[in-house]
Amino acid sequence: MAEQTRTGQGGLVEMDPPAGTLVRTSDVDEASAAISRAYAPNKLQIASRPSRFEMRLWTAAMPGVEFGYVELGTDVRLYAPPPRYYVVVLAGVGHVRVGQRRSSVLATGGRAVVVAPDEPVHFEDWSQDCRLITARFEPTALENALASLLGRTPATPLRFNIRLDLDEPHAGAFLRTLQLLRSESSRPDGMMADPLMAGSLAGLTMTALLRGQPHNYSVELSDPGRRTAPASIGNALDLIEAKAAEIASVTDLAAAAGVSVRALEEGFRRHVGTPPMTYLREFRLARIHAELTAADPDSTTASAIARRWGVHHYGRFAASYSSRYGVSPAETLRRGGSAAVTGLLSRSHPNPLG
Repeated sequence: MAEQTRTGQGGLVEMDPPAGTLVRTSDVDEASAAISRAYAPNKLQIASRPSRFEMRLWTAAMPGVEFGYVELGTDVRLYAPPPRYYVVVLAGVGHVRVGQRRSSVLATGGRAVVVAPDEPVHFEDWSQDCRLITARFEPTALENALASLLGRTPATPLRFNIRLDLDEPHAGAFLRTLQLLRSESSRPDGMMADPLMAGSLAGLTMTALLRGQPHNYSVELSDPGRRTAPASIGNALDLIEAKAAEIASVTDLAAAAGVSVRALEEGFRRHVGTPPMTYLREFRLARIHAELTAADPDSTTASAIARRWGVHHYGRFAASYSSRYGVSPAETLRRGGSAAVTGLLSRSHPNPLG
């Protein structure tokens, strides 16, 4: 009989894992390596003298989304660099505290956690009976789903609230899509056997997350009037996307869009939710980060990449970048986007909130 646990108002998440890759080991180093392959490089520590350490890890992938189940059998601490994915963490049984730079949340039967892709993450206070369920979303796929809902390309990074309250009405649709996804993953004749249906189900799951969990675009999604922006605002957004490196001031942007500075600022406030130059800075920051991550450190420099995107005050930019991503632009370039790995994993007792 399948073990079940209540994880939200009116819904159950079945706890038997779906068909997929299974790893089982009682060796801590092997467990850490398996978690690295499935999620991200990490430092796994036994928090106290264990009565029994045994990891069981299942993963099952589909377009844009990957399911995971993790059991460890004892209290552990796990520290990892930015995962590069959005990860929803649910405690089907037991509890674990999950945190990133600014906050942490105790994942329980009624509360899940949404992990951001660009900040280090830590897991602590892991109960012996804890069984984690994770849904990992590729950022590009999730951002494409958001763009479809918005009717435009989002320039600023998608930021979810870290805490997902499963007893709130907005979580119901997302939980039900996860249940369907899990169920179909375990059926040889299910939707996962058909690439088109698998992609549609993954898209439905992403839409349910975007519609159900609060984030920095939620207000725009919930108010259709905010999406019916005048042509001048649409033109300004298109200009930022096409010529971000050439825009030097709000006056330049307003002139190119054919409106006054005041009209541009009011339009951005109402329809975009942020001032135009803040939007431009966030757009540049995200694009520079993507280029730094993909670039060859032997053929360019962080400052050269920043200059190509119109950054003229590198010190100020580097401070903003470090505040956002936790490392310097040069470190990101040198280590291909995983600059936090060595510093994070080399400390015997890192401060997760530091």
